[in-house]
Amino acid sequence: MHVIRDFYFGAALLLCVGGSLAQSFDLRGRVLDPANGQGVPGALVKVAGSSITALTDSAGRFTVADAGAGLGAVRRAPAEPYFHAGALFIEAIEPGQSAGLQIFGAGGERIASTLQELQPGWNRVDPAPRAGDFIGFARIHVGGVTWIKSFLHTAAPVSGSWFAGIATNPYSPGRGLAKAAKAGKSAQGAKAAKPAVAGQVEITVDKLARKTVSFASETADLGDIVMDYPARKPGVGAEPIYGATVLFDGRRGKAAAAAELAAKWQDWPRFTPSAIPMFKIASDPEFLSDTNRASLQACCNTLWGYDDIQAKVGLFADFQAHVEFICMGEYDSPLDLATPDANSAAAYATESDPGYSNSGVYAASRYEIQIQSWSTDASKPPSLHDMGAIVDAYAPASNRNKANGVWQAYDITYRNARFIDTIMATNPRMSVWWNGVQVHDNRLLNAGASGLDNHSGEEHSDQRLYGLKLQSEGRDVRFRNIWIKELKIAEPQTNFGY
Repeated sequence: MHVIRDFYFGAALLLCVGGSLAQSFDLRGRVLDPANGQGVPGALVKVAGSSITALTDSAGRFTVADAGAGLGAVRRAPAEPYFHAGALFIEAIEPGQSAGLQIFGAGGERIASTLQELQPGWNRVDPAPRAGDFIGFARIHVGGVTWIKSFLHTAAPVSGSWFAGIATNPYSPGRGLAKAAKAGKSAQGAKAAKPAVAGQVEITVDKLARKTVSFASETADLGDIVMDYPARKPGVGAEPIYGATVLFDGRRGKAAAAAELAAKWQDWPRFTPSAIPMFKIASDPEFLSDTNRASLQACCNTLWGYDDIQAKVGLFADFQAHVEFICMGEYDSPLDLATPDANSAAAYATESDPGYSNSGVYAASRYEIQIQSWSTDASKPPSLHDMGAIVDAYAPASNRNKANGVWQAYDITYRNARFIDTIMATNPRMSVWWNGVQVHDNRLLNAGASGLDNHSGEEHSDQRLYGLKLQSEGRDVRFRNIWIKELKIAEPQTNFGY
């Protein structure tokens, strides 16, 4: 899978260390969410066989520093500085510490030198500004330790943006830089001379697969630990994955469901006469005797667009989403809020049939995955405007339809368009699983679902981010277990999921 990696991480994390606990430990690292490179915070870090513990911070960084049995406390050195979000971050352990910062160009020429006062904890430092783009190196000295860090300075998107660089050998370019590197290596010599100890780090995070990482020194920097997701299980009942934003649950009672509707959804503002969402909170047809079960019921206008609802949260460029839906046919009175009855659906039900249903799930509020009555005969494949289709663009690869009154699910992996100024340089792409079976493989999206002209979706060329959209078209279609997870997909490939 192709994912942009960021600089943060965290987790519920267990350190399993072999060898004697009479060693002094200085173990550190950071854990990354594989979907978007963000940190997984709240890690419990424990040295196996001891009471030594630590918690990861909000950035997912952890340090376990202890002298072991009877040796007293270890004075921990600052963690390794890093570049993130256009700035340099430096850690101070004690009050009154300062950081010496020297900036060199790629040829070793000194560009700037400064002494930065620090507060205990992580400090954002903006290196001295310089016009234009260039690759350089920073010599950072704090707490008796020196680091040489390569970086890339860019003048855009905002002046003075600093990022981790691409150079692989920061000790070679120029005499001035070589001298700085020599000083940095000398400052770390005492730590490097400690005897090695073998051990492992076992990382455990709820909804992520357990991971084990080995280390060979009790002062090991474990670097970026990228977690894995468990095997994907798309289809009805798929639980929200790690870090997902739940848009509608339906398992916590009607009051909680109504609160979710009000807080996370809005009437689609393009073509609606209502100031509040017109969808209703109704019974879950699968669990009529369970008052904790609720569903989100499409309502009421027969003209598409006028009573559609659009998510106000989970507005991500790249994402994975899960939506469960059930077709009921005509509304019973009063709108099936208490005792719904699924109307039977004849094969190829039309709008005049009681079992006819029509709705849709819109990825990014633009690209509709059709919900519409269709045969449950797997030998009859739907076409461009039928159930499971990306409307007016692609028919599903197979017919996975279920009868009225049976819950179904769409699982979606979506990569947003990439723009250069106002020009769409790379079209959006989408893969779809219908009831656990893939029916769309990395489809190239060339247009929205007919666009605003027929009150359907946002414009294909609009650069703004929009949430999921659910269509109302005058029939009883319901939804539950709706969630979305931000991804950062480097390449235009969506045939994967978590």
